Amino acid sequence: MLNRLERRALVPLLLCTSLAVSSCSGPSLPTAADARPRLEQLSTDLAGAFARDYPGQPWLPVRYGDTSMAMDSSGTCVLWIGTLRSQDSLYAVAGNWDAVMKTINAVLKEGGFAPITHTDSFKGGYTGISSTGGHGGRLNMFEKGPMDISVSAKVSGKYCSADL
Repeated sequence: MLNRLERRALVPLLLCTSLAVSSCSGPSLPTAADARPRLEQLSTDLAGAFARDYPGQPWLPVRYGDTSMAMDSSGTCVLWIGTLRSQDSLYAVAGNWDAVMKTINAVLKEGGFAPITHTDSFKGGYTGISSTGGHGGRLNMFEKGPMDISVSAKVSGKYCSADL
């Protein structure tokens, strides 16, 4: 049995250990099978919202931009939904990023993603907007000419590179 002094010394150790363990165990990631339909629907709904508000701007799949899975630099499996691309610059057609954000924020909310309130700068001189969703979901919309819609999420799974 521990004496009073030993118990007092043990409490901070147990507390620190508990905090360390809890900080490592974030929310569990969805499987690719669970995430894929939800993310594909979000991508389709975003393209539909743009087609409604900006008719005449078709959204087509990007060649070699098919749905895939791969490990990121941290060793986490990421599911990428096939990228869609507009024919023209949606930013130019809409007049500004605020109009683009206004078109899609309701769709994002319904899909479990945060509303977009500001623009981002991406590598290579691209400008765009982005949002995050539950379980590591991410939406990037960027352009330098035609606009791309790219939706991805961190997923669990033993075989990250398995065929979808």
